Amino acid sequence: MPPGGMGPGQMPTMPSPGFPGQPPQPAPRKNGRLIALLAAGGVVAVVLLATVAVVVVRNASDEPSGPVAAEHCIDKRLDLSGKSSTLQTVPSALRVGCKSDEAKGRVTKVLRTGQGTFGGFNFSAEGCPDDSDGGARVRVSAKETQYWDVCVRNLKGPHPGDPGMGGGQLGPGDCISNSIAFNREVPCSSADWYGKVIARVATEAQCPAPRTMETAKFTSSSERRPVLCLGAGGAVLGPGDCIKDPTYSFRGPEKVECGGSEAVGKVTGRVRTQSECPAGSDKYMEAKEAYLPILCLKQLKPTLREQLGNLGRT
Repeated sequence: MPPGGMGPGQMPTMPSPGFPGQPPQPAPRKNGRLIALLAAGGVVAVVLLATVAVVVVRNASDEPSGPVAAEHCIDKRLDLSGKSSTLQTVPSALRVGCKSDEAKGRVTKVLRTGQGTFGGFNFSAEGCPDDSDGGARVRVSAKETQYWDVCVRNLKGPHPGDPGMGGGQLGPGDCISNSIAFNREVPCSSADWYGKVIARVATEAQCPAPRTMETAKFTSSSERRPVLCLGAGGAVLGPGDCIKDPTYSFRGPEKVECGGSEAVGKVTGRVRTQSECPAGSDKYMEAKEAYLPILCLKQLKPTLREQLGNLGRT
């Protein structure tokens, strides 16, 4: 050991009081016990921390308790089934933890609760947030009879509730089919879409002018916003579109390519009265019950009715 130094594990000592030359008193040994206690305490602390960590991780992956609520997750995702999103049969589901591998969708809103069977049912998306992909009937376990009707958004895409995708809450950016009596929502990429919704309102007077060309209505009295305001596009006619010969049409004027042989007139405007037709209009058609009843036209060539009307004249 070097002069005045310390050996391994030794602590320095102060000289003991007494006469010079008196040998130093041995160092107290309780420090070793203290170190041992500290070391043991450290082991206990590590074990406790590990236990807490295990509990936290385990609880984080467990499903929540109590009633079903927004931000809870379910074991089903919502995809289009070829039916209207506002009337289609939607799945029954079970609540699961959002970190579970079984989690497929997240609850965006709880609409109602009740008691009953756990089968499919007709669901209205009315009242769901705009980004909801649809709805589901959820229970906390398969043995329970209580259920919650909820709005759901898929945890992963695709999302039928996004504008134009064909599902979820029918609203701006979505399209309806040509069976407008049922206002059936379809993807805007489909071949049979009739018109695109630019607004959904309580009354026709609230539709945005002048962009609204037509309206469609839900017949259910429970709808808070039953009027769909449709802009130009799809089969909805707007200024610059052309129509085919309406002589024997039972569905009203139909859109055709302006450069084709079928085109007999070009739309110059859609207005409420004939006097509002813009300059350059020389014909018009009227649908009295329509949102804008007057279709102003510039004739491109005679219709069959006009040609037949001229037969026999000299």
